[in-house]
Order: sequence, then structure tokens, then C-alpha cells
Amino acid sequence: MQNPIELKNPAAFADEFLRLTLLQGFQSLTKRDLELLIFVLLERDGAIGRDEGNAAVAAKLRVTPAKVKALRRDGYARWRALVPEDDDTALRRIVANVLTEANLRSGAKHVSERSRKDGFLAVRIEHPDDAQRFDQAILDVGALPVYERNREVVAVRFDTLLKIAEKWGYLQPDAGKIAKELKKLAPASEEVADLLKKDITKLRWEDARNALNSLGAKAIASTAEGGLKGLLKIVFPFIPG
Repeated sequence: MQNPIELKNPAAFADEFLRLTLLQGFQSLTKRDLELLIFVLLERDGAIGRDEGNAAVAAKLRVTPAKVKALRRDGYARWRALVPEDDDTALRRIVANVLTEANLRSGAKHVSERSRKDGFLAVRIEHPDDAQRFDQAILDVGALPVYERNREVVAVRFDTLLKIAEKWGYLQPDAGKIAKELKKLAPASEEVADLLKKDITKLRWEDARNALNSLGAKAIASTAEGGLKGLLKIVFPFIPG
């Protein structure tokens, strides 16, 4: 059977593997250390995608999804230094992946209707290391991660996402420009109408934030994916699509 995993840079993979296995003397690493090292190097190479689901990776490795989750969790705890990534780059990558329409639809299956009506968006993150980073981003803005039916799905309020975007400087700082973007998405909405009644050159950021929060909560409660996607794109401009 042909191996479905193909290294993108075999020489770099081999060099790093040899360097680390000889660093403290041959046979100094345990079998578990070697397993974790190989796995992290496979993700670093891109042979295994960091945003691939646990089940997809499990099929490639011929192990269970639970085994993949453990490899990801323990691998980055042991060999994190091999995959350096600053916090801003990591958060952009994670957000761009988890806030896609397909991922949000998948996550919605694991959150209650009551949570959706309360403005909670279901975000599915299968990679334990990415989940930990996202949880920390939530905690850093004074909110709490909420889990319901599945530990890989975190329920997060739209206003918490907005706070994260504010904290990391992702949002357009000009409230007037935000108002114009909102008008394109929801020209007949009460929130946008109230916003545009004010002198657009003197709009406060608080006015734009309140309108964004209200529209976001409504879009989540009504499962209006198209409108929600547009709002999320305003909050996180780097989201693809």
C-alpha cells in the first residue's frame, strides 16, 4: 500500500531528525520522544497539515483520532521549540481557519440552540495546541471559553471575538469606515440606520462596536451565514473568501 504522506522537504526533515537524535547521544531519546519528534517534524514539513482534522490525519497514519490528538498535544509540549511561531501569526492562522463557513457549520452541530440565541458562536478547533492558544486569547480579554457537547468545540460570544480583534489591532480604527461597511451588509437594519443618523465624521468607536455586536448576535441567533461571514470579515479582515 502506497504511503499517503509525502515529505515536502525530505532533506530538511532528515537533517533535523538526525541532529536531534544525536544531540544528547544515540539512543538517548525514548521511543515516545521519537514518536513525538517524528510527528512534529511531519507537521512542520507540511506533510501533515496543521489544520487537517484528527480523523483525516489518523487515516494517513493508520491510528485512531484519539491517538492523533494525543500526538498533537504531547508533541508540542515536548518539541514546541521546533515550530517557532509568534503569537500574532499563530492567532491570525487559527482565526482564519476556524471562522470559515464550513468549520462554523460543523461546530454548530455541537452547541445548543439556547447558546446560539444568546449570541454564542460555535468554533471547532481539533488541534490541541491551537485550541490552547485560542482559549488563552479568550481569557486575555476577560471572557471564558464555554464547552458544551464536544471538547473540540468552544462557544464564544461575538462580542468576545470583537474584543480579541480590538486587542490585537485587527480592526479598522475609523468608525466612519466601519459604518460604511456595515451599510453594505445590512442597509435596512435598525442598528445601521441609527449609526448613520450621526455625523459620520464624528462617530465614536463605541457606536461602531455596539452596532457590530448587535448585528453579530442577531446573525448568530438567526443562523444567517452570509451576513455573519460579512461581519466576521470586518472584524478579522484577513479571513479568506
